[in-house]
Amino acid sequence: MNRARSTVSTPRPALLVVVLVLLGGLVWGVASALAASPSAAGSPSGNVTLNLGWVEEPDNLNVFIGYADTSYEIWALNYSYLFGSGDHNQPILDLAADFPTQQNGGISPDGKVWTIKIRSGVKFQDGTPLTASDVAFTYNYVIKNQMANLLNNVQGMEKVTAVDPTTVQFTCAHPMATGYMEAQSVPILPEHIWKNVSPNAAVTSYGNKPPIIGSGPFQTVEFNKGTSVKMVRNPYYYGKTPTISTIYFGMYQNADTMVADLRAGRIDGAWGIPPAGFGQLKSAQGIQTAAYPYYQWSYLEFNCYDQPTSMGNPILRDYKFRQAINYALDKQRLVNLAYNGLASPATTILPPNTWSNPDYHWQPPANVAYTFDLAKAGQMLTAAGYPLKNSVRVDKQGKPISLRLYAATADAQGQAIVKLIAGWLQQLGLNVKLAIIDDGTLINDIYNYKGNNPAPNFDMVVWWWYGWFDPGQTMNALMTSQIGNLNEPYWSNAEYDKLGGAQVAATDPQQRQTIVFQMQQLMYQQSPWIPLTYPDTLEAWNTAKWTGWARQFNGTGGAWELEGNIYSYLNLRPQTATSSSGGSSSTASTVAIIVIVVIVVAGIAVVVVRRRRRQVEDEV
Repeated sequence: MNRARSTVSTPRPALLVVVLVLLGGLVWGVASALAASPSAAGSPSGNVTLNLGWVEEPDNLNVFIGYADTSYEIWALNYSYLFGSGDHNQPILDLAADFPTQQNGGISPDGKVWTIKIRSGVKFQDGTPLTASDVAFTYNYVIKNQMANLLNNVQGMEKVTAVDPTTVQFTCAHPMATGYMEAQSVPILPEHIWKNVSPNAAVTSYGNKPPIIGSGPFQTVEFNKGTSVKMVRNPYYYGKTPTISTIYFGMYQNADTMVADLRAGRIDGAWGIPPAGFGQLKSAQGIQTAAYPYYQWSYLEFNCYDQPTSMGNPILRDYKFRQAINYALDKQRLVNLAYNGLASPATTILPPNTWSNPDYHWQPPANVAYTFDLAKAGQMLTAAGYPLKNSVRVDKQGKPISLRLYAATADAQGQAIVKLIAGWLQQLGLNVKLAIIDDGTLINDIYNYKGNNPAPNFDMVVWWWYGWFDPGQTMNALMTSQIGNLNEPYWSNAEYDKLGGAQVAATDPQQRQTIVFQMQQLMYQQSPWIPLTYPDTLEAWNTAKWTGWARQFNGTGGAWELEGNIYSYLNLRPQTATSSSGGSSSTASTVAIIVIVVIVVAGIAVVVVRRRRRQVEDEV
């Protein structure tokens, strides 16, 4: 979307003014202009606005319906969670007042009961007190009603009880891994509002329209679809009071326009920057850029559903066919051409250099690693029962194999990837029908239903995903229980399911790492998803106007749009008087000049003043 920027000058008639009137009017006018300035310096009680741009807008602000990464960013600011996310995925206290341990009585000896103290005196954004009852209500709402969007965050939990206003108790079916419990991303909902929303409405029709009531540092007060989200500072917030009073998240249809607006100072940060635009920003004065891996991967996905309602090509249910396709993918070439080198070849859905103590990324050894080898891919297809006949690859019934390959219109890199993949598969004798379809249609095809039964209507899809902060939650997205929800490839494997349950219950981190490694090995061998690349997240922000940007990963990662790490929003403030960006110092100079002019003019009996007002409007 292009943001219109118009300047309107309105001449005023000549006025005879008395000195005091002129002085008062000018000072008032300057004060008003400063108050309206989007990035004006000010105290927490003033008007300080942060303007951010992205190319993917929230799809739905109902936590039981939305799935876009940007929706999660809004929720992270609007709601409280028991635990937040610190640097390198280290849990930090949010609504919880302490980390439960067996030493302080927070974890029962058998590891099945967790007792967590929450902060006292917390209020929702409508002034209603937040107590342990709200926490228990939220979790039980998810557990009892099997609310798909958050179900992956409550695995193993049976019930949650409010012991007293500041104590909540989790009863689990088995011992729970500490990392899993403290990485649960469940926004705490106000019981007085959500108790009136039926579970069916919550997952289908409840719009959760602004103002959205939570207890986070900012409240969503406007959501203009296709344009912007507006959030304002929560006066009841229990944590650090942000200097920022208002945040605008602006939606861009055109990423190049977003880059231009950041360079021109019309927005303060940009996320989802195209690789070409990123190069322009790296050399721009007063702008900081970051290219970093962040729990994400691009993938080639197969329709593995083995039920009669599946509308995918049944050959994709054969893992030997999928194994062969691994050898037809030149991942380094994808990195070079689709991402301008701002990515790395992928192996599993847990990126490297993301977790520490322990590192949960399993790297396949050289003797089992898939490499780009079209000849080997062809040999494996033939050995699996899919031979070439007159240069055409046929199935086990002797019929030519035809496969649909989709990418999303909003995924520019995915569109480049599918063209390369289609070319390689065609060299194997496969007939590939390539299509670029809009995101909504693609989601509908993946989650298609016939009556009450899943009927996925695709063969192969290239897209990308963000995982969870907890590696086990990411791996468990492909359990059989997640078919029709998070399990996009509709893959079912009994051994994988068993391992998924075991890693959630593994209280020893090293033991858990071993199980998570086994899950990655099994997925690598079965290949329902073929991870293609680990794309760098490309982000930039203005350092000339703002100070306090808090970067993750020891200062090498991103500063915002981190879906849980909200330090920048809490710490940001306009540059100080010594700033060269025109902060409070330049403002004071402007006022002083105006006053001097007024005094000079006062020496004259009367003066003819021609006033002009400049109004700048940015579409948000």
